[in-house]
Amino acid sequence: MNRPAFIFLSPNLEKDDVALATKMIWRGAVGGEAEAAEEWLEKYLGRGVTAVGFNAGRSALWAILKAAGVGAGDEVVVQAFTCVAVTNSIRWLGGRPVFADIEKNTLNMSPESLRARITQKTKVVVVQHTFGRMADVEKIGRICREYKIVMIEDCAHALGAEYRGQKAGTFGDGAIFSFGRDKVLSSVFGGVAVAREAGLAGKLKQVGGEVAKPDDDWVRQQLWHPVVTWAVLVTYRSGVGKLLHKLARAAGLVSPEVYPEEKKGGQPEVFPRKFDDRLAALALRQLGKLERFNKRRAELAKIYGEKWGKGAVYMVIPRWVNNREEVLAKAEEQGWRWGDWYRQVVMPAADNSVTGYVPGSCPAAEEAAEKIINLPTCPYLADRQVKEIAEKFELWSK
Repeated sequence: MNRPAFIFLSPNLEKDDVALATKMIWRGAVGGEAEAAEEWLEKYLGRGVTAVGFNAGRSALWAILKAAGVGAGDEVVVQAFTCVAVTNSIRWLGGRPVFADIEKNTLNMSPESLRARITQKTKVVVVQHTFGRMADVEKIGRICREYKIVMIEDCAHALGAEYRGQKAGTFGDGAIFSFGRDKVLSSVFGGVAVAREAGLAGKLKQVGGEVAKPDDDWVRQQLWHPVVTWAVLVTYRSGVGKLLHKLARAAGLVSPEVYPEEKKGGQPEVFPRKFDDRLAALALRQLGKLERFNKRRAELAKIYGEKWGKGAVYMVIPRWVNNREEVLAKAEEQGWRWGDWYRQVVMPAADNSVTGYVPGSCPAAEEAAEKIINLPTCPYLADRQVKEIAEKFELWSK
């Protein structure tokens, strides 16, 4: 099957994942896979981390922030050029997101901007590894230690990334990983929080034990996603796939990545919840493919001519363009769906009142939000497909 070049709709999906999801739709919740996924990640990361699974990356972030003591009035520094799920997790606890600007060459938090944002109310710094490229964990770590601030790594894009041989998620006091549908690997919804320090780990386990299990109907809705997605991908070029995807959404067979109330800062009742064993089974299947996926992404990055340095995982390839809408439209004509995130400084927030972002405060992030486009690194893409994408992009972006 010559699959279209997408960066969404579970780009890591393979036939065995579809078969497993189909099986899980009809199975009960008890199976032990969630605990197995936690143990897998603890062994993979090493360094004595404790892992606790949740039903989404945003739930995992909420949990590790709660374990770190974030509450009413506390400030949490995050980078601009991020997802509303990050800022919502802070606000759900009563905290206030404070935005640091990014470095244009990495799209990660600027250490200098971070230092300027720290106040007596700063409780935590969330360090995002954007698109699979490691942030400057050395400089940011020194700043956090200097001010005695908790450092949490946002590894939603960076499972398997390394810096000087040490894996992302092991530099801070804690970290979160996401198994969302468009991440490094996917269980449609799912995430894990990890902690290194014993006190924080104990509190994280306590928080994890207090949240409820997800509703069976919600879990089954997520399990339908790989099945529907496969049908969409098979028929997309004929035009049937687009219609099928719209019908599945309308029928409630497939859930949105970000719920409408989240865009307005609200908290859907489905977050936070525990990591269901059936979704964890999908994650375990994909965790077994992690090294293969990341190796293939690195190979495709070379074809694009991208060199981020050793240890990056290239979830997508960002490019700056001055004619984004034109390029995306031309790609759509070819049956390609490329990314335009983050096209807002915090995406997809309804407006700045949802996040508290002050326009003009992070100029590099604002420029990136106006000009960034994401090229796909789906592991299934053939070399010739990526060469064609790279050639077309260069032609269209001039």
